[in-house]
Amino acid sequence: MNTRTVAIALAAFALGELNPLGIVYWRVAESRLPAIKARSLAAPSPFETIPRDQWIAESADAFAVDDVDPQAPVHFLVVPKERVTTLLDAKPELLGQLLGLARDVAAKRAIAADGFRVVINSNPRGAQSVYHLHMHVLGGRQMRWPPG
Repeated sequence: MNTRTVAIALAAFALGELNPLGIVYWRVAESRLPAIKARSLAAPSPFETIPRDQWIAESADAFAVDDVDPQAPVHFLVVPKERVTTLLDAKPELLGQLLGLARDVAAKRAIAADGFRVVINSNPRGAQSVYHLHMHVLGGRQMRWPPG
């Protein structure tokens, strides 16, 4: 690390913008993400085993389900029914369907008017851990920026 990077990090920490434990966690996690990608691609998608009765909504090619580890009062996922690895592999029509379903469920869950966040993690540096494209939709509280 050069002195400029250290100075920026110290200033950000002094201003409360960086969590030192978070930085350590992501440095360690970052080194493991390529292996996580390889394991995820080699295994069946966990989304393919979610029973239909747990879906909260669906469209022709996608479904929505509550997140098992919610990070906000409202946190659901929008997932293609057929495995598409990343955002980069998805056809524009599918992406439109995913966003439409996210919008509809956000309205149904009463977070549309106040606001919500849609997150898609792509590839290792985007912190993707499950290589079956999915959107996180979070709401019900004030979101912060930057997110992570």
